[in-house]
Amino acid sequence: MLTASCDSATRYRMDIEFADGRLALIETERAAGTNLPVAVIQSARQRLSIIRAAPDMRTLQNWKSLGLRTRDNDGTEHSIILTAQWALLLKIEEKNGAMKVMVKAMEEQIKGAA
Repeated sequence: MLTASCDSATRYRMDIEFADGRLALIETERAAGTNLPVAVIQSARQRLSIIRAAPDMRTLQNWKSLGLRTRDNDGTEHSIILTAQWALLLKIEEKNGAMKVMVKAMEEQIKGAA
């Protein structure tokens, strides 16, 4: 990983890690290896770019179009809407003022199933 000097633009960026190596392919030319729909891959790339640029959690929460939802009681697990059927599952933690985002999974949301 490349490191840059610690100026104000890089100090507050969120670091993103992937829980599964297959999920990390989303940001590479080998994204087809995830077997996810193209629209989901494109949306995930856009959302991850937005997350990286966010200075803090409050910014993500205020950005309503991101579709950030809390999934647990302690407030560390979240989901972000990618498409009408897919969501990105994240764990967001703050340590010593730095934000760390763990991409846990891509989840297909089946709505209207009886």
